[in-house]
Amino acid sequence: MSFDNPSPFEKAKEITFSVILTIAFCLGLEAGMFTMFYAVYTETIGLMNETYLSELPVIGGAFSALDPDANASHIISFLLATFSVATPLFIWTEIHRQKIMDDPQEWFSHPQNQIIASITALVLVMVIGLEVVNLYTLVARESMPSGFVSQAQDNGVMAYLAENKGLAIGVSAVIAVINIILALFTTRAFHSLHSNED
Repeated sequence: MSFDNPSPFEKAKEITFSVILTIAFCLGLEAGMFTMFYAVYTETIGLMNETYLSELPVIGGAFSALDPDANASHIISFLLATFSVATPLFIWTEIHRQKIMDDPQEWFSHPQNQIIASITALVLVMVIGLEVVNLYTLVARESMPSGFVSQAQDNGVMAYLAENKGLAIGVSAVIAVINIILALFTTRAFHSLHSNED
């Protein structure tokens, strides 16, 4: 048996503590972004609030043990939050995997890739629209009067955004853009694990 063949790990990039720390930091931010979107969607989407998961046949007992107050709206909010966070991650992952940034003009020269890019852009616009609309709806709800007192009085920032609709939309759009940029940082950090030294 010959042991002269080089090890496949010889060219592998060494995983340093800083890389691990960067990945952990990015994953923590992604988890925070997911939690924020889940909370926003739970507050703004009221679909099937009265449909409790514990009442479902067969699997209702499992939901009853986890959270007897969980309803179908929580499932919808969870799926939408996953869609909001996972879509930019998937898009950036594919961009790195197919090395589109190395030669974008050559990649876009293929008609099939143009169709893929158009569909991807449409999905990304839907994600941004979903995030902006729900974040703005959350701000707008705070300005609605509750009895004789406006709910926005309890929070100065929310009250200010509720009075300045354009600024509220701008802040919502910035958060959506931050989600995309964070996905870039996260995929870039993971991509560095698979990079080989020249």
